[in-house]
Amino acid sequence: MTSIALRDPATGSIVECAIDGLSPDDLASFPLDEEICAQIARDIAPCLPEEFLAAYVRHVGEVEAGLQILTGWLEHKARELLGDYYLP
Repeated sequence: MTSIALRDPATGSIVECAIDGLSPDDLASFPLDEEICAQIARDIAPCLPEEFLAAYVRHVGEVEAGLQILTGWLEHKARELLGDYYLP
């Protein structure tokens, strides 16, 4: 099982997130830093999306990754649930 550890920005607790089977579309939905993504792609591509995300978390750290990934996931879920009513 592939997992990443993130710091939840709301609670400050460490959250283990299983990322097996992460799709390229899932990865693209996260608001990751493009410059860091380009650097990681140069270093490890070609790779699976979960390998890329794990490398990203190692690079930026669990606090910054938690802010980016968990916030992006919550926004994605809000769009799914609220549709046209969601205002970013």
